[in-house]
Amino acid sequence: MASDDRVTRSIADEIERYLQRHPGAADSADGIRTWWLSAELSGVELSAVVEALEQLEARGVVVRTELKGMATSFSSALRGRKSVQ
Repeated sequence: MASDDRVTRSIADEIERYLQRHPGAADSADGIRTWWLSAELSGVELSAVVEALEQLEARGVVVRTELKGMATSFSSALRGRKSVQ
């Protein structure tokens, strides 16, 4: 696995853990980089965060929300879902 792949995987893992602790959270890729990632990863390129978010979106972990005139935001795919028993 290439170094870039490891960084992207680490970012995705941290985002997933953050959403497990804060299931109602939503933010832009830049906000996620600034507020959700550990100090070790908060300085990564924004493109690496976007790549991790795209991977999580493809796996159904996050959803993307695009509103005209606003930054694209990402949140848990489980946000707002009601559990069925």
